[in-house]
Amino acid sequence: MSRSRLDDGVLTARQLSLRGTEAIQQSRWGDAEELISEAVRLCPTDERMRAQYAETLWNLNAREEAIQHMQLAVRLSGGNPELLVRLGDMHLENGDLASASQQAERAIAANRQLAAAWALRGDVLQRQGNEEESLASFHRALSYSEHYPRVQLAIAEGYRRQGRHGRALATLRNLADGYPVGEVPGQVRYLEGLAQKELGRYDAAVASFTAAIKKSPPSAELLFQLAETRLLMGDSVNARIAARAALALEPTHGPSQQLVAHLDRDSRNVAVAGDPAGVLRNLQ
Repeated sequence: MSRSRLDDGVLTARQLSLRGTEAIQQSRWGDAEELISEAVRLCPTDERMRAQYAETLWNLNAREEAIQHMQLAVRLSGGNPELLVRLGDMHLENGDLASASQQAERAIAANRQLAAAWALRGDVLQRQGNEEESLASFHRALSYSEHYPRVQLAIAEGYRRQGRHGRALATLRNLADGYPVGEVPGQVRYLEGLAQKELGRYDAAVASFTAAIKKSPPSAELLFQLAETRLLMGDSVNARIAARAALALEPTHGPSQQLVAHLDRDSRNVAVAGDPAGVLRNLQ
């Protein structure tokens, strides 16, 4: 093949890749697959296009084929650590912990300061039930990338599972400080509320749960946590409101059903205690 024809093929492949990127940004995955597959055919040794094709296939749920192309992208790149991490993430999401772990260690060996590689290692260890080593890896990731929301949330969740609610809250506060005022995600506020509730800081927990509700449509579980916290504060009226709101969203939400039943029993008991004649009427 002449040099001119080769250059024309590379130029066409790049143009197709750019159009494929535009299709990806618009979530037109079928168009992206058509464009990028042709780019890969024209430039089969370009690791960036190969990785782009793998991502497209992944989003089309062709997972095994996507992994094969990402493996090839890694080989073509000479073991690019960022591509190794992405390959590991794919293995992890596919449930292949051994392969995910292998890619994490390869990426760390290639670049020990790559935060994403340590985060992947932490994810694998957490899935394997090794909580302490998982937390150590997540903290190592944070040492290279101070504001890393996914990792900070994983650390907070790890501490919560261990019952270390003070540490969880401190982690979440550091995470919140990394966002502009008013832009802290609802998930962060929700987890803050859980930690504060466990620490007996009920007013603060209510404030956090309320802030979480304002950021995005609430789940039944979030409304239940708010309801239970209100009850712990002795505010049965607002506890009932929040619990019934949870059931309006999810009528089969068990904890909310139990809480409403508990509140109804308490309400009947108070009514009976204040109306002895009512006891006789109920017995007749």
